[in-house]
Amino acid sequence: MADSLTDWLYFYVVVASTVGFGDFSPETAFGKWIATLYLIPGGISLFAALIGKATVTLSIFWRLQMQGKGDFSHLSGHTLVIGWHGETTERILDILKADKSLPDEIVLCVTKEMSNPRPADLKFIKGESFSNAELLKRAGVKSASRIIIYDTSDDRVATVALSAYSLKGENAHLVAHCANPDTAAMLRRTLPGIECTQALALEMLVRSASDAGISRVVNELLAVDRGATQYQTTLSHPPSGATFGDLFVQAKNVCNVTVLGLADDSTKVSGNMLNPTNDRPLKDGDIVYYMANTRLSQQQMEELLNDAR
Repeated sequence: MADSLTDWLYFYVVVASTVGFGDFSPETAFGKWIATLYLIPGGISLFAALIGKATVTLSIFWRLQMQGKGDFSHLSGHTLVIGWHGETTERILDILKADKSLPDEIVLCVTKEMSNPRPADLKFIKGESFSNAELLKRAGVKSASRIIIYDTSDDRVATVALSAYSLKGENAHLVAHCANPDTAAMLRRTLPGIECTQALALEMLVRSASDAGISRVVNELLAVDRGATQYQTTLSHPPSGATFGDLFVQAKNVCNVTVLGLADDSTKVSGNMLNPTNDRPLKDGDIVYYMANTRLSQQQMEELLNDAR
């Protein structure tokens, strides 16, 4: 029936899986009795047990992921979204997915009684309170690249921001949405490096009434799924003597990129980052904000800096 261990194992698996290729079969009476009493019932039973065990394991794993009981502390460089607020959070997730320059891994961390709303493209963590350090650790807060906090209550935003800030990694960018400017100012004072966004609907309404089309410009700048949008990068050792005007002209001529402004430690306080003068020198650590169809690579930015003299 079989002349080698390889042939025997092959025959065993073929019988146990009920595939039955027919290229091997017992020829002697003893071999037929072995196949009848041992290989067929024993092999099929073992194979069925293995399949059943694998199915149960996958089912348990899937249920844990759906219920938010998993652990993603091993992830690195992902985006962490904290809080669930229906359509608003759905829109945040859609925008993140539309930006192809961001990593695919997104973890949603919630305290509401719910299941994973998007199991196909979203990792999900659920717990009792955002003040619980273990919940945020399971969501991978320590190694996340960006952390987004959104809530309808500024008090909850502040609480979550304080919890996440104390646990996040050194290079993680923390962004929180605040309805009240005083809350945003308090968080900026308390948590250095946090970025607080505020609703600008009223300002956009008034500006559009004064200068028609302003709202369309703002919406186009913020859209990541069509046209040019905004990006930023940090300068590293720009050439001596290079100015904003040099970079502006070179970026437009070479890459069709419009440089919007620069930020340093002083502009983080004053907020005067847009449209600097042409003679404003480029400095190490400057943050460049620009408008482009795609994000510039580090090599492209270095080439622009070398030519911006």
